[in-house]
Amino acid sequence: MVEADQTWLRRRLSRHLSELVRLAWPVVVARAGVMAMALVDIVMVGHFATAELAYLGIGMAPFMPVFLILLGLLLGTAVMTSLALGEGNLTECGAVWRRSVPYSIGLGLLGTLATSFGEPMLLAAGQTEELAVNGGRVMFFLGLGLPAYLLYVTTALFLEGIKNPKPAMLMMLVANLVNIAFNWVLVYGHLGFPAMGAEGSAITSSLVRWLLMIGLIVYIWTMPGHEIYGIRLPAKGGWKDWAQQRRIGYSAAVSIGVESIAFSFLAMFAGWLGKVPLAAFSVAHNLLAMAFMVSLGFGSATGIRVAIAGGRGDWSDRNLAGWTGVGANIIAMAGIGLIFATLAPILASAYSNDMAVISAAIPLIVFCAIVAISDGGQAVMVHALRSSGGIWSPALIQSFCFLGLMVPLGWLLALHFQHGILGLFQAMLIASTTSLSLLSLRFIYIGRFPR
Repeated sequence: MVEADQTWLRRRLSRHLSELVRLAWPVVVARAGVMAMALVDIVMVGHFATAELAYLGIGMAPFMPVFLILLGLLLGTAVMTSLALGEGNLTECGAVWRRSVPYSIGLGLLGTLATSFGEPMLLAAGQTEELAVNGGRVMFFLGLGLPAYLLYVTTALFLEGIKNPKPAMLMMLVANLVNIAFNWVLVYGHLGFPAMGAEGSAITSSLVRWLLMIGLIVYIWTMPGHEIYGIRLPAKGGWKDWAQQRRIGYSAAVSIGVESIAFSFLAMFAGWLGKVPLAAFSVAHNLLAMAFMVSLGFGSATGIRVAIAGGRGDWSDRNLAGWTGVGANIIAMAGIGLIFATLAPILASAYSNDMAVISAAIPLIVFCAIVAISDGGQAVMVHALRSSGGIWSPALIQSFCFLGLMVPLGWLLALHFQHGILGLFQAMLIASTTSLSLLSLRFIYIGRFPR
């Protein structure tokens, strides 16, 4: 009996690792491509002027919660597509995407409206008039790309759900090249255009996102097998027919929104410390976000594996899929952390030629080597938990850890106890470790009492 159990475990673990890698690497590349675009923006703007880097950083602070909350509302697309695939209902896979299309466009238009109020948001947050005016313009131009980007995202999530993530990955790679070219023109002022700094970078981001959306929609409309999934069929059913898909999105939006709002508070605290600390915070946080995107790739692949096993009603395999994803991500984050720790001066210099910013950023990057492991781990566990039926528990846990714990700790450590910018990253480590621990306990509980 023991030998049979060991054989089952080895066979299933081997299959999960194989499928995880096959699904994860294109998703990781695509997610990393998102942050690579942000990295290029920060590097090119940072080398243009330190003040412009501060404008970009403070403009992104309120933009990201808006974007990520809207993105979270769409995450039910991936979960429900994977469940339908596990059940063998391919037509329902396509129906999930068709319902998501008008939903994502409507959400994007709401986001564009919200991001047009960047300047008063920043003024209300206590930023200087200079930072508020320039950061508000960055936020406005970024918001113009939201309808297109959310439609791209929901389409990419559908493709991930049917285990075909490579088209979105390839288009994201092309988009990164276009982003560099457009930044060269608009940030620095070439080919007759004025040098627009951070504002030019924001305009570039929106233009690239519209191109991404058009490219992926053309692909999915003409892809081989589109008839099997019913891509071109009209959407059927009323609002109540896809309530579960929206509920997953509501939970994800709360979870992601709370976390992003909490990180925006930390960016505001960094802004109170001055332009150089804010620029250094932007550098280190962007690198941490790059690592986080890799974890999101593992998380997405893990969630798909968990949902497919759940669609088959195989609870043991579902649990194994979740823990396999977490373990693989820890190994990946340890490798990225080693890069952060050993190459911190080189990484900091890539973002800016201002020695004050470089000196301030180096210790933060080294510290991020530790933060990346726990922060990435909790991201993967959220996907595993949500795909196994734990809809609201991730939102509650992350609300407590990031908004209830990280924000006050960040203020205390950075400002009250005068740890400076490093105190903000210390608060991140404490909050993400607590989140990972609580999410893991909840996943263990659901594994013992499957739904």
